[in-house]
Amino acid sequence: MMQKNDAVDDHSEAGLGFTVDTHIFRELGDLLVGRDSTALAELIKNAYDADARRVQVRGTSLSDPGRGVITIVDDGHGMTPETFKIGFLRVAGRQKEAGNRRSPKYARRFTGEKGIGRLAAHKLAKRLEIISVPDKSVLGDKATAFKAVIDWDRIEELNTLDEVREHSSQTDLFSLSEVEPRPAVQLSALGPNEIPFELQPHGTKISLQPLRRSWTESERIKLYNEAQPRRRVGDNLTRIEWNRLVLALSTNFATD
Repeated sequence: MMQKNDAVDDHSEAGLGFTVDTHIFRELGDLLVGRDSTALAELIKNAYDADARRVQVRGTSLSDPGRGVITIVDDGHGMTPETFKIGFLRVAGRQKEAGNRRSPKYARRFTGEKGIGRLAAHKLAKRLEIISVPDKSVLGDKATAFKAVIDWDRIEELNTLDEVREHSSQTDLFSLSEVEPRPAVQLSALGPNEIPFELQPHGTKISLQPLRRSWTESERIKLYNEAQPRRRVGDNLTRIEWNRLVLALSTNFATD
């Protein structure tokens, strides 16, 4: 009995607290994001919430996960490094709970589920790359463009989320004494000459690769149904108009 009390005393000196295993993304993703089509539709909703007028979704080699790539490009108001860290790197963040839950430019009622975006990205691919160019009229004159890379496999090699910070790198934003050879999360500022033409004057590009699974024909059909309303087929793209948003899906999501 004395030994048990001693153990409690030792534990209390170290302090008590919660820790979160890095597999939380996998567990919550399986629970909250049932299908790949739902995951991709959730990322499209995030573009809608960012007041995008145009979103283009392209898929290549969808039947070959190792070579497969999905990209989502929108012309919304983008993000700053700070809003990315608060809104994307914070699990169950409260950002969308603030205010009237409407977008700043078109007053769209938010459609994306809180915190689901990162779970959707994890479900779809092993690696996520984001390039975002903020709209300074919305996010302020000092808002800067950035590039971020999240290596989900590297994160899951670690034990807890507390360790992720120790195995990440930030360049051009904060100086680091040591650069992690294979960072779990990378974040770097982009200069004016580094901004892709497709993101001018503002917007966000998300690249997902390699994919975790091949996209079956039924999964692609579900994406079309979840992505919403009126369609017309053009050159290599299916155009969907949805409440001031024009969504273009590559025909690879319909056939190979």
